[in-house]
Amino acid sequence: MPLFPIKSMSQRYALENAPEDYRTAQRVEQYRVSDQAMYIAAFPGSKYIPFDALDQVWTKNTGISVTGTCGKQLPMVCLRLCYDGEFYQNYLFEKQAGADQVLDRIRARRPDLPIDRDVSPRR
Repeated sequence: MPLFPIKSMSQRYALENAPEDYRTAQRVEQYRVSDQAMYIAAFPGSKYIPFDALDQVWTKNTGISVTGTCGKQLPMVCLRLCYDGEFYQNYLFEKQAGADQVLDRIRARRPDLPIDRDVSPRR
């Protein structure tokens, strides 16, 4: 049993046995993803977004400035999860493959959910 409770970010949905689901989750870059939720490291304890709470999902190619406003950028993929009708969270992935792993899990759980993907080339 974890020292701190694992909390749902959704106010409408919560997993009945989140600690057990967390144990089955696989690591995808800095996040953990199970068949039912995406887990994010937080203090104290972890937080998760249940896939049943999602309203919309999209990915977009973006970048993070390394040296300020006039410098190099690291290419990243932003995954936005919209949930509970009004809230959203952005998650950054270094590679499209990481975001695709999460999208595959979401599609498996919620095939009816609208998922948009930006296919514009990276700079």
